[in-house]
Amino acid sequence: MEELLKKIVYTGVGITAFTVEKINDVVDKLVAEEKITEEEGKKIVDEIVSNTEAKKEEFETQVKSLAEKFTSSIDFDFDKIKSMFKGSESEEVEILKARIEALEAQQAANAKDSSSSEASEA
Repeated sequence: MEELLKKIVYTGVGITAFTVEKINDVVDKLVAEEKITEEEGKKIVDEIVSNTEAKKEEFETQVKSLAEKFTSSIDFDFDKIKSMFKGSESEEVEILKARIEALEAQQAANAKDSSSSEASEA
Protein backbone atom coordinates (compact mmCIF):
# COMPACT_ATOMS: atom_id res chain seq x y z
CA MET A 1 0.00 0.00 0.00
CA GLU A 2 2.79 2.37 0.94
CA GLU A 3 4.57 1.58 -2.32
CA LEU A 4 1.43 2.47 -4.28
CA LEU A 5 1.18 5.79 -2.48
CA LYS A 6 4.80 6.56 -3.26
CA LYS A 7 4.18 5.81 -6.93
CA ILE A 8 1.16 8.12 -6.95
CA VAL A 9 3.14 10.93 -5.35
CA TYR A 10 6.11 10.41 -7.70
CA THR A 11 3.75 10.46 -10.67
CA GLY A 12 2.32 13.74 -9.43
CA VAL A 13 5.81 15.16 -9.03
CA GLY A 14 6.71 14.02 -12.55
CA ILE A 15 3.59 15.59 -14.02
CA THR A 16 4.33 18.80 -12.14
CA ALA A 17 7.90 18.92 -13.41
CA PHE A 18 6.73 18.28 -16.96
CA THR A 19 4.09 21.00 -16.68
CA VAL A 20 6.56 23.54 -15.31
CA GLU A 21 8.98 22.68 -18.12
CA LYS A 22 6.27 23.25 -20.75
CA ILE A 23 5.21 26.51 -19.11
CA ASN A 24 8.83 27.66 -19.17
CA ASP A 25 8.98 26.84 -22.88
CA VAL A 26 5.82 28.85 -23.60
CA VAL A 27 7.00 31.81 -21.51
CA ASP A 28 10.42 31.74 -23.20
CA LYS A 29 8.69 31.76 -26.57
CA LEU A 30 6.51 34.72 -25.56
CA VAL A 31 9.58 36.59 -24.30
CA ALA A 32 11.43 35.81 -27.55
CA GLU A 33 8.47 37.14 -29.55
CA GLU A 34 8.49 40.20 -27.27
CA LYS A 35 4.85 39.68 -26.29
CA ILE A 36 5.81 39.84 -22.62
CA THR A 37 8.88 41.08 -20.81
CA GLU A 38 11.39 38.77 -19.19
CA GLU A 39 10.28 40.00 -15.75
CA GLU A 40 6.64 39.22 -16.51
CA GLY A 41 7.61 35.78 -17.73
CA LYS A 42 9.63 35.09 -14.60
CA LYS A 43 6.75 36.30 -12.44
CA ILE A 44 4.28 34.02 -14.27
CA VAL A 45 6.53 30.99 -13.88
CA ASP A 46 7.22 31.73 -10.20
CA GLU A 47 3.49 32.05 -9.46
CA ILE A 48 2.66 28.82 -11.24
CA VAL A 49 5.47 26.96 -9.49
CA SER A 50 4.44 28.21 -6.05
CA ASN A 51 0.78 27.37 -6.71
CA THR A 52 1.78 23.94 -7.96
CA GLU A 53 3.92 23.29 -4.89
CA ALA A 54 1.02 24.24 -2.62
CA LYS A 55 -1.35 21.96 -4.53
CA LYS A 56 1.21 19.13 -4.48
CA GLU A 57 1.57 19.36 -0.71
CA GLU A 58 -2.21 19.49 -0.32
CA PHE A 59 -2.56 16.42 -2.56
CA GLU A 60 0.12 14.51 -0.63
CA THR A 61 -1.61 15.33 2.65
CA GLN A 62 -4.95 14.11 1.32
CA VAL A 63 -3.44 10.88 -0.02
CA LYS A 64 -1.65 10.20 3.27
CA SER A 65 -4.85 10.89 5.19
CA LEU A 66 -6.84 8.51 3.00
CA ALA A 67 -4.16 5.85 3.33
CA GLU A 68 -4.14 6.16 7.11
CA LYS A 69 -7.94 5.92 7.24
CA PHE A 70 -7.87 2.86 5.00
CA THR A 71 -5.13 1.06 6.88
CA SER A 72 -6.61 1.87 10.27
CA SER A 73 -9.99 0.51 9.18
CA ILE A 74 -8.41 -2.83 8.32
CA ASP A 75 -6.93 -4.86 11.13
CA PHE A 76 -3.76 -6.38 9.73
CA ASP A 77 -1.92 -8.77 11.97
CA PHE A 78 1.05 -9.54 9.76
CA ASP A 79 2.66 -11.84 12.32
CA LYS A 80 -0.49 -13.92 12.49
CA ILE A 81 -0.75 -14.06 8.70
CA LYS A 82 2.91 -15.11 8.38
CA SER A 83 2.49 -17.80 11.02
CA MET A 84 -0.59 -19.14 9.23
CA PHE A 85 1.35 -19.50 5.99
CA LYS A 86 4.42 -20.93 7.69
CA GLY A 87 2.29 -23.50 9.47
CA SER A 88 0.53 -24.64 6.33
CA GLU A 89 3.78 -24.53 4.38
CA SER A 90 5.56 -26.83 6.83
CA GLU A 91 2.55 -29.19 6.85
CA GLU A 92 2.61 -29.28 3.06
CA VAL A 93 6.34 -29.92 3.08
CA GLU A 94 5.89 -32.84 5.47
CA ILE A 95 3.10 -34.29 3.31
CA LEU A 96 5.25 -33.96 0.20
CA LYS A 97 8.22 -35.59 1.94
CA ALA A 98 6.03 -38.52 2.95
CA ARG A 99 4.73 -38.87 -0.62
CA ILE A 100 8.27 -38.80 -2.00
CA GLU A 101 9.38 -41.46 0.46
CA ALA A 102 6.39 -43.63 -0.48
CA LEU A 103 7.11 -43.22 -4.19
CA GLU A 104 10.80 -44.02 -3.68
CA ALA A 105 9.85 -47.15 -1.72
CA GLN A 106 7.40 -48.16 -4.43
CA GLN A 107 10.03 -47.56 -7.12
CA ALA A 108 12.57 -49.64 -5.18
CA ALA A 109 10.03 -52.45 -4.79
CA ASN A 110 9.20 -52.31 -8.51
CA ALA A 111 12.89 -52.39 -9.39
CA LYS A 112 13.40 -55.38 -7.06
CA ASP A 113 10.43 -57.18 -8.59
CA SER A 114 11.76 -56.48 -12.09
CA SER A 115 15.22 -57.80 -11.28
CA SER A 116 13.69 -60.91 -9.58
CA SER A 117 11.53 -61.56 -12.64
CA GLU A 118 14.48 -61.23 -14.98
CA ALA A 119 16.59 -63.56 -12.82
CA SER A 120 13.90 -66.25 -12.70
CA GLU A 121 13.38 -66.05 -16.50
CA ALA A 122 17.07 -66.61 -17.15
